[in-house]
Amino acid sequence: MSPEPIPQGIEEGALLRADAREKATLDAKRNPLSVARRIKAAATAAGLKDKPAEGDKLRVSKARQYIDALAEDKAKLTPPDGTEPISAFWTYGIEHPEAPKNDWGVPFLSQRFIAEEWAAQQNETTPGAAQTLETTQGGRELDDMFLWEDEVIEALGGEEAGFPQGYAKATWAKISETYAGLAEGRVFVFGQTADTRSILQQQELGELCKNPNVGLHNIDFVYEAPQSWPEVTRAEAGTNAVRAVAQFDNKDLPHYIDPQGFAAETPEARKAKIDSLLEGVAPAPAPGPAQAQPQAPAVKAAGQQATPKGPAAPLWQMGFQQPQTVTRPKHSGPAPVAGSPGAPPLAPRPLATGMDGPA
Repeated sequence: MSPEPIPQGIEEGALLRADAREKATLDAKRNPLSVARRIKAAATAAGLKDKPAEGDKLRVSKARQYIDALAEDKAKLTPPDGTEPISAFWTYGIEHPEAPKNDWGVPFLSQRFIAEEWAAQQNETTPGAAQTLETTQGGRELDDMFLWEDEVIEALGGEEAGFPQGYAKATWAKISETYAGLAEGRVFVFGQTADTRSILQQQELGELCKNPNVGLHNIDFVYEAPQSWPEVTRAEAGTNAVRAVAQFDNKDLPHYIDPQGFAAETPEARKAKIDSLLEGVAPAPAPGPAQAQPQAPAVKAAGQQATPKGPAAPLWQMGFQQPQTVTRPKHSGPAPVAGSPGAPPLAPRPLATGMDGPA
């Protein structure tokens, strides 16, 4: 079965979403007190009160309590009755000449907006067919809090009110884990691989593997493995199952595969490495009730629940301009592939205007 073409308008729609998010973020940075008042009002409406400091412990504001509860609120992440959407996940993004510029002045389009636009187009055809975390009730609410912005954290009271450095990522990691635990059936990952610093790698993929309603073999990457990898690595370590478990950027952390070194090993050694990675990972569950199956970009045919028969084409082959240079700062580990979904250097938040949220 040949791959289906990417639906028309995803590129344009994703750029519009990125621009709208950038504007909303700038508005929040200009008026963070308004955002803080809205969060505090929601906490008050929920009956919460500030907890005073005790001994050497700082006080915990009602806003902090409310946000912590939101990150684990399954009701706000559960699809509406009568719908069984495909859950989409995403990580980082690609350089794009028309996207908002990130903190390094690089035009950068987050995979978030590509995934959201894809889901929106699926839902136009079949309402309730697809979702991302940020399109759920809980995800929208947390997204509208702009916790990645220092100005908002300061307006909420900062560390003295229970908002230490790194709080935004920790909170998005928790809600992402909750979201992954509620997924059912096939899920789509908008990214080529999961960087070890990403929430996709640290929380979501592991939760999806152990989720009895998903399992390893229901995790589908919508892009093929990086073209810079040797062909044998792409064929054997570029499968959905291996990319859902392995990581390819940090040799000092578990589950590492060196794309170049892997190709140089014997077939027996390569098989043993992959077998060891997949050993003990939860198997796919027995088939359940049929889902409405939206079309993943350039990969799946509607109604197909099994592992896709062929790899996806990278998005830049579908009309996205491939960047000619990589301008992000260097970081340790294998060099990023020009044009591939890129990872920013290690930081407490994803430093890219327009890509706020879990990466």
